[in-house]
Amino acid sequence: SARTAYAAKFWGRQVVPTAEFTWKSRAPAPCRFFTWLAIQDRCWTSDRLARRGLDHQDCCPMCSQAEESINHILL
Repeated sequence: SARTAYAAKFWGRQVVPTAEFTWKSRAPAPCRFFTWLAIQDRCWTSDRLARRGLDHQDCCPMCSQAEESINHILL
């Protein structure tokens, strides 16, 4: 049945504790989505753009001292 096929998709799946914390938080949906992207290292920061060979600034536009990365922005 469709129910069994859907359940089979998730057999053996490992639950990531940060994902559960992120999606079950009371924060607005856009904030939860951004947090999930940051945890997965999927935000379009200059270090990520450089890895893909795309145009980017060499340093952080806020401080002009370090390369922009998700860790630099949030931590």
